[in-house]
Amino acid sequence: MNRILIGIFLISLGLGSYGQNIYWGDEVPEKWNGEWAEQYLTKAEITKYESTSSFSDVQEFVNLLRWNSEFVHIENMFTTPRGKSGFAVVLSNPRVTSPKEARESGKPVIYLQGDIHPPEAEGKEALLMVMRDILMGDKRYLLDNQILIICPDFNPDGTDDLHLNHGTPHLIGSGRNAQGKNLNRDAIKLETPEVIGLNNRILNRWDPILFFDAHAMSRVKHGYAIGYATHTLPTANPVTREYVWNDLFPKVRSNIRDNFHIETFTHCMWDEAYWPPTEWSHHLGYWFMEGKFVAMAYGLRNRMTVLVETPGHPSFERRIYAQYAYINELLEYTNRHGDEMMQICHKADKELVERVKAKAESGMLKNFVDGKYESYGQIELLAYKESVAEYEPGTSVLRTKPGTAEGPPERVKGVEHIAKPVGTKEANMPRGYILPECLGFLTDKLKIHDVKVEVLKEAITVSGEEYVIDKMKHIQWMGFTLTRLDGQFAKSKKKTFPAGSYLIDMAQPSANMAFYCLEPETPDGFLGWGLIDEYLESIGVNDRSVVYPVYKYFKIVTGDE
Repeated sequence: MNRILIGIFLISLGLGSYGQNIYWGDEVPEKWNGEWAEQYLTKAEITKYESTSSFSDVQEFVNLLRWNSEFVHIENMFTTPRGKSGFAVVLSNPRVTSPKEARESGKPVIYLQGDIHPPEAEGKEALLMVMRDILMGDKRYLLDNQILIICPDFNPDGTDDLHLNHGTPHLIGSGRNAQGKNLNRDAIKLETPEVIGLNNRILNRWDPILFFDAHAMSRVKHGYAIGYATHTLPTANPVTREYVWNDLFPKVRSNIRDNFHIETFTHCMWDEAYWPPTEWSHHLGYWFMEGKFVAMAYGLRNRMTVLVETPGHPSFERRIYAQYAYINELLEYTNRHGDEMMQICHKADKELVERVKAKAESGMLKNFVDGKYESYGQIELLAYKESVAEYEPGTSVLRTKPGTAEGPPERVKGVEHIAKPVGTKEANMPRGYILPECLGFLTDKLKIHDVKVEVLKEAITVSGEEYVIDKMKHIQWMGFTLTRLDGQFAKSKKKTFPAGSYLIDMAQPSANMAFYCLEPETPDGFLGWGLIDEYLESIGVNDRSVVYPVYKYFKIVTGDE
């Protein structure tokens, strides 16, 4: 069967018209992954893409690279609940073995992650291939201007918790860790050793300027080989998001089309109950405007993020190819523009601190606690009217019914691109927060988020505002129970806090992270995740109005004020 479709396909998505040979459906170019000695083949390649790598397969493959390259350092990240040692691979030329050496090199650090959800294994396999290309092939120049930290398997326990799959690979891991938790919902509440280790060992110490997270989704009807997103929380600094959206995404997309001949676009969906599509929406693609996703939360640190999702219906080989293409062109871009990206991030740090110092004391500094997606305008969408699942004849293995999602998709004009994040509700961003000593466990989490916290050595008097709670309630959202409050902020002229209380000075680069975690009105901050429920119940929230225990101060009051 001819796997290469030769044709011309034109599309206009605000980037101009073009003509290009494109691979559709399950198509990939011949020998796209190169020719390697058997010892350097991944489990997916050895099995002709019927299997994916176990955690021990990943360890053995990385160990092989390490023994044959001088540019590798292994960074241990965490110990899983089942005792596996999760690790990341630091690639650099010359080799660096510590964050200090990385900083002294002056090179930006890029972090890439796969297998947070082991059933979505294509990112893991692509990252192994990319490491091989860099260390043993012709891509070593990708270490000229950057340091790469790659964690191909972020969920080792889930990877080895195997069950049967209807397609390929035939055996897949669990989407949760050994605690039964979804790691990509733990970015704020920090309940898993994997996410805590990621923060403590990688993000806080190595300070990557860009975080890449590889995913896959279920069967869909759009025509893109991969969808991409960046952090969209209105609470986060928009500068890093806008750079990724306006500069990085278009260039990477264009280069993938030119060099790998596949189409990529925003990680969105439409309501497939209706044809033709009218809205191409982040929200319908389950990219909700909440901090729980690791690639969303990292944007609160004034850093850049990229999340990609491969459609679930193409073959496993095609899905790996799409991830491989995206990772390659992303690293080509960061290798050329990493210094520029690093400067933008560090400038955002500095400007945030300056804004807090200049405006917070007056109560004039605001930030968003909630938002929504609006339209960027109308686009032309690649979509199939049908994408039908059927069993391979004589088997119990699912495939896409021939003729329903192969070849060039339809071009649907006038579709609203609902992916523009817009803040809808504001709150005052204080000069600082003060927490009582009994909530020290929250400050432990803030420190894992790289928020600086100090313990008061003596009493302090401040003026500011506090949130008066009239009612606490709970809602069900995406399988989680979240806390919500009815109440309002009230000004407080003076309030004294004893020694032993915790103070968070917001004149720090992680101010937006602290704000998102501590504000009572963010959808999934500490309050939203129920971390303060027990305390609030102990002070009678179910019987009367009570005061939210996190105080927002604007000014420290001296003795003569």
